[in-house]
Amino acid sequence: MRTPVFVRVEHFDLESATPEIEVIRDCFDRYLDSYPVKSARSKTSLMGPVGKVLQGARTGKWDAESLTGYALNIHLSNPKAKGYISQEARQALREGIGRLLGLLKKVPVTAQDKVVDRIDYGLYFVRRAKGLEWLESVRQEFIRFLRDRYGTPEALAQAWGGKPEEYGADFAKVRYPSKAMFAEAVGQKKTDISEFALQAELKGYELVEEEEV
Repeated sequence: MRTPVFVRVEHFDLESATPEIEVIRDCFDRYLDSYPVKSARSKTSLMGPVGKVLQGARTGKWDAESLTGYALNIHLSNPKAKGYISQEARQALREGIGRLLGLLKKVPVTAQDKVVDRIDYGLYFVRRAKGLEWLESVRQEFIRFLRDRYGTPEALAQAWGGKPEEYGADFAKVRYPSKAMFAEAVGQKKTDISEFALQAELKGYELVEEEEV
């Protein structure tokens, strides 16, 4: 006769961890504000080192210092980071990792995946929204650049080709100046995008595809 095995299921109220989950999300969000990838189609690209941090935290094999070092190495290995991370971003990353590992020690093993998923997908939602806002802010800056240069959609159409209505009243239909737009552009349009891109680089950012992979 087999001896019955009794498994004690520890109840855990996931909502009780919500305040700390939100704090951890905020730490990682503040860190990612300094990460060079602002908009991306894939979740992996958009989340940067934080995605690897969340994977590592699930294993239970890392301490805060080692996991932070691992994340910093990923950050600094990105060519767009140019070997730099600000002190504020580094502190936010370290705090987020420390709080994450501390929280996972407090919750039952059976609830840890749910906690990490809450952080993961909640943060992804925030970063996705910020990425789209960033693209729109660059588009509006490009519109101001063209408005200052040409004044009217008619003058822009004469320089770029096409009809004034294609660019909209007050340039409202001008698209984001992506790398794809630059590749397809000719003549003055290509020159204008190039000059705007140079100004953007001097301000500390570069033009990307509307949704990088």
